[in-house]
Amino acid sequence: MNDQAFERYSTQSVHFFSAHVPVLLRQAIGRLQSAGAVADVGCGDGHLVWSLAANGLLGQGIQVVGLDLSPIRLRRFQDLTGYPGQLAQGSGAVTLADGSIDLTLSTMVIEHVPDDRGHAVELARITRPGGLLYLTTVIRKRGAWYFRKAPDGRRVLDPTHLREYASPEDVLKLVRDGGFDIESVQLSRLFFPIAHPILRWWHANWPVHDVQRLFLAGRWHWLEKLVLPIPRYRAIEVLARRRAGNAP
Repeated sequence: MNDQAFERYSTQSVHFFSAHVPVLLRQAIGRLQSAGAVADVGCGDGHLVWSLAANGLLGQGIQVVGLDLSPIRLRRFQDLTGYPGQLAQGSGAVTLADGSIDLTLSTMVIEHVPDDRGHAVELARITRPGGLLYLTTVIRKRGAWYFRKAPDGRRVLDPTHLREYASPEDVLKLVRDGGFDIESVQLSRLFFPIAHPILRWWHANWPVHDVQRLFLAGRWHWLEKLVLPIPRYRAIEVLARRRAGNAP
């Protein structure tokens, strides 16, 4: 994806906020000390950090930083969450010191980066020994189908996906080889929210104020319940602990 296409994608493909916090992420946040540091690598518009804050899970002593490749998304992250953001590098590298983070978040990111193995090592580099990683991505089982296409013609959930993993073990091996020990894993079905692409199209043509939080309003919340199952796709959540010593 060239720079112009990436800018257009970042502008139009907004992330919608939800008050839901996954169980494994709640567990990870619950194990943070009062003065812990959290990094959301690939933070997007801030939907995950916003949900943590909205549920009262980010105490005053917890430091939070969002990292993303897109300056457009970083501005939205800072405006919508109130937390600072930093620009990541195209290689997937981040500008954080070694072992400076207690909880590293990487949600639906590793399928986008050019070097997924290097990215896993980078996540371990910034996570302190004994610190936690919460990572999610998609699993494409045999026979999976979706209506979108990558530039090379592959059927994918998102045209910016450089890969979609065939099995949970593919993902777990990446995490282990990066420098983490697996603690918990959850698999869940993926659903297509019918209202999302409609609202994105509408917003691209007639901007909607505070569009990321529109579905939080009571009168619009029911629209997010209109979903269709995505055949043979799953989401995987991984909670892992950073091993002591150098990664991997």
